[in-house]
Amino acid sequence: MKVIDIFKENAKHTEKPLVSFEIFPPKKGVTIENVGELLTELKKLDPGFVSVTCSAGGSGNKNGTVDLAGMIKNDFGIESVAHLTCIASTRGHIEEQLDKIKSANIENVLALRGDIPKEGFDPSKAEYKYAKELIKDIKAYSDLGISAAAYPEGHIDCEDFDLSVEYMKQKEDAGADVFVSQLFFENSYFYNMMDKAIQKGIKAPVSAGIMPMMSKNQILNMILMCGASLPSKLIKLLSKYADNEEDLLKAGLDYAGGQIEQLKNDNVDGIHIYTMNKPDVAAGILASLSEIVT
Repeated sequence: MKVIDIFKENAKHTEKPLVSFEIFPPKKGVTIENVGELLTELKKLDPGFVSVTCSAGGSGNKNGTVDLAGMIKNDFGIESVAHLTCIASTRGHIEEQLDKIKSANIENVLALRGDIPKEGFDPSKAEYKYAKELIKDIKAYSDLGISAAAYPEGHIDCEDFDLSVEYMKQKEDAGADVFVSQLFFENSYFYNMMDKAIQKGIKAPVSAGIMPMMSKNQILNMILMCGASLPSKLIKLLSKYADNEEDLLKAGLDYAGGQIEQLKNDNVDGIHIYTMNKPDVAAGILASLSEIVT
């Protein structure tokens, strides 16, 4: 089932947001079967879908995306979304990837520009510069459901926030029917983006991306990667529990739970949890969401 249809079905039967998760393929040398424990925990929450990134923190295991997304759909019975990036790809390669995705019984992709390679990349020869171009080609080549990214604080490579929202509209016009937001730690950024998206006439459902704080290094790496802001409350929690991993994780789950509760009360379309492939975090999310979403 396409993700847009999952959103429509969810809206028919409940006023609660659609819950979904993101995981990444295991690093090279680790089999996808090792994520079975994580998927077993996530399945207990009955997610609307699970998305699979292109690699584990840049480890380069790109082939694992389709394999893992196929496993989620075919072995666990959960709808999956395969991430697909284009910045370093040719149109021929994209068509090959789309064929693999269809052959694996996957019905949805998340279309992204992707990170610009640090070495060996010539922008003047790139066949794709923007995600909207990829979305247009996916729409023309296949009947897959197409999700796209939204950025509550603007894309890290775009200093003009209003322009980031305009790009969001362009992605919808190109064929994206669902948006998944980049992570954020202050809900006001998401609400501001949604206000501007509505003003632009964007009608596609938007899932709010939430990442529980698991460690100081994890949070610092993510904010440097995507440009998310840290509110003072979270900074104080990081300082207080910096040397106590267990308490920091609990505080992080509680903070994320508070974000989700407010988002639910404000009737967001969906909640998308960035799990970082941590079974203990998945279990913690299960506990914290049981009274909020289920």
